[in-house]
Amino acid sequence: MSTRTGFGRGFLLLALIVFVLQPSFAEDVEKKFRIGLSFGGYNNQGEISSDAANELTLVDARQNFSRYFYDPRDDSSVFGNLDIQSGPVATLSAQYAFSKVFIVEASVGYNRNDVGEIEVQAQFAGTVVPDLRRFDFRTFRIPAGDLTRVPLQLTGIARFRPRASFNPYFGAGIGYTFVGFEPSSEFDALSANMDASLGGQSRLTEATYGNPTLSISGLQIGDLDGAAVRAEDSFEWNIVGGAEFSFKRKWVAFLDLRWTFASQALEFQFNGGNYLGVPVPELTDYEFSQSAYATYGAIWITTGGLVDGGSLQWRPREGELPTFDCFTGPEPDSVRCIQAFDHSQPDGQVDPGFYYVQGGTVEYGGVGLQIGVRYTF
Repeated sequence: MSTRTGFGRGFLLLALIVFVLQPSFAEDVEKKFRIGLSFGGYNNQGEISSDAANELTLVDARQNFSRYFYDPRDDSSVFGNLDIQSGPVATLSAQYAFSKVFIVEASVGYNRNDVGEIEVQAQFAGTVVPDLRRFDFRTFRIPAGDLTRVPLQLTGIARFRPRASFNPYFGAGIGYTFVGFEPSSEFDALSANMDASLGGQSRLTEATYGNPTLSISGLQIGDLDGAAVRAEDSFEWNIVGGAEFSFKRKWVAFLDLRWTFASQALEFQFNGGNYLGVPVPELTDYEFSQSAYATYGAIWITTGGLVDGGSLQWRPREGELPTFDCFTGPEPDSVRCIQAFDHSQPDGQVDPGFYYVQGGTVEYGGVGLQIGVRYTF
């Protein structure tokens, strides 16, 4: 549910209450305590967009094109995001009115959100790249898990029409949020597979008019480290706007829209960094710059693998009839046939090859919309 859609629905519901009940009184809250209970949704604003379509263009001192680095991954992944998705929230609040206008509120909430998907791209060992294509990376999306937030907030609120039954308000406050993260079973498996694999950093070659390659010449092979998630508790501050409506003596209904800004973020790391592999930046730079001499490319996993992408199958070599039988004898015909990776036949085993995994940080901050009731003692 988008923030705009949720706000519209909440406003319509509050307007319906106003129209049906039509009270003629306003509750006097000065020097009194109030409690409230509300339900709604919380929409995080941060996300990590895929950078799979990036291209580094290098120019000379006269701004003439020199060469480029083209990210080898599947460009269709630009439509995917790693984010904290919208989720339900419930809040219990207590208020004390120092005057008819000024109120202090303390609240505790509970919010649980699905976290989006980790982008894994792989070109498996034995893949035959089709003609006129640079690479043949495949995209796999791994559910990350669930994020739990328990925000404690202290907010000062000013009421605009304290003697009216329909009473808009505005306020600001500070808080502290306790955060928990529960990884999915798929995420745990990805981390375990990475931790059990051996690999090294390949080097993406630059290109002018030819096709770039991922070079494994001089590759240094070592153990890979699994995933690490940082989901720390966070200080925060918030601003709030809303309106309440007296529908019965000592009772009000209210609509509450709250923007939250947090000091921490949810972070995913793989093999000690935010990426497995080194992505190409989306940049135009000079050919003598630091970015021109940096190393870009996927991690070449020689032992192990991260996902099951298929299996090696015998197939006719290029130029042979597609119907040629590679198994005319007891052994496959290794002259007229080759072993190629077949994505349509998974074998239940993770596969070696070139891999990218994208992590990074997602902000906790966002917008919450809730509807509830308050009781004045």
